[in-house]
Amino acid sequence: MRAKPPGWPLLTAFSLAALVALWWASAPYVYVEFRLWVLFVGGALALVWTVRAVAALIGDADAIRDRKLRWFMPWLIVCGVVVAVTLDAPFRVRFALSEPALIAYAQAVARSGTVSWECHRVGLYPVCWSEATPGGGARFTVDDPGVRTSAGFIWSPAGQMPEEDVERLDPISGPWYAYSGWDKW
Repeated sequence: MRAKPPGWPLLTAFSLAALVALWWASAPYVYVEFRLWVLFVGGALALVWTVRAVAALIGDADAIRDRKLRWFMPWLIVCGVVVAVTLDAPFRVRFALSEPALIAYAQAVARSGTVSWECHRVGLYPVCWSEATPGGGARFTVDDPGVRTSAGFIWSPAGQMPEEDVERLDPISGPWYAYSGWDKW
């Protein structure tokens, strides 16, 4: 048992942790929860893998040499996540898949001229607050499961930005901007 490489339970745990990390990295701004997830869940999985690897090295070093791919598969998953997050691929893919729905929603919010606290699924993003902005634009927050934040998107075809409640503003493409406001904590 000690000399066996990581099995399906550990590889599944690494894969599920990677999927959660990639989903949270696909938000307009990186959540604090993302960093905590990586620290605690990633740290726990790394510790389990390390204990198993040390036990296998002590018990039968040939077992690691004979099955290198299975032993290092968790680290290939981790490297894939690190590369994807570094290149901002999760956000770019989720935004690209959602952009047509986001445009339609932003245009509807801009036409309405009001503030809404109603929750909607817009493309791949859950939106629970929206408002029309000056110049015929729209602003709305993204509230992923387990995370409530004041970060989201601004759609401003005229280039006018709301001045209040916006701490950070980054251009995405065209009239789209990612914004982050104060979370009150």
